[in-house]
Amino acid sequence: MKSAEVLRTARLNQGLTQRELAKKCQVSQPAIARIESAVEDATLERLNRLLRPLGSKVTLVPFRTRPVWEAVQVINLELASGGFRHAIREVVQLSDDLRNADPATRVALCINPPTTTGDLKFDALVAGITEEILSWDNLPRPLWLNDLRWYLDIAWDVEEVPALQEDARTATPTNIAKHGVFLDRVFFERA
Repeated sequence: MKSAEVLRTARLNQGLTQRELAKKCQVSQPAIARIESAVEDATLERLNRLLRPLGSKVTLVPFRTRPVWEAVQVINLELASGGFRHAIREVVQLSDDLRNADPATRVALCINPPTTTGDLKFDALVAGITEEILSWDNLPRPLWLNDLRWYLDIAWDVEEVPALQEDARTATPTNIAKHGVFLDRVFFERA
């Protein structure tokens, strides 16, 4: 993730404008804008100084698997190009990656708040699967899962065949269903 994305994501997740962050950091708003627009890159020290008022800092964690925030960016690109099926495959891949990671890595893969996929249904799906897989080992939930934008008001049946939707609703794990998404357990427990 580039410094522009790190700063913008952290700022937006706290609901701050560039001007509000600049005031907290005692820097100019244009300085924040230059970093967020990638006109200027920030050193690690400077980035951490700007992230501190947001309750964040840059930490290196070694892993070979994409973190949730990165998978969400790929899902966003797939959806933007009309690739619904490819976006679903990316969600399945994310599920597989989380499921196959050791518990400590699993937490690290989920901790950074993702931006949106551009589709409320997929946002809720990603959040539900993340929460479900973390629950398998009673791992801590990242704070971003508390944000209501990761929950649907109108339920989404991922299963497209009407005759199979009731079975999928019955089989959907609670941690996914509470996000308003219903799908068969097999969706994310593939071998």
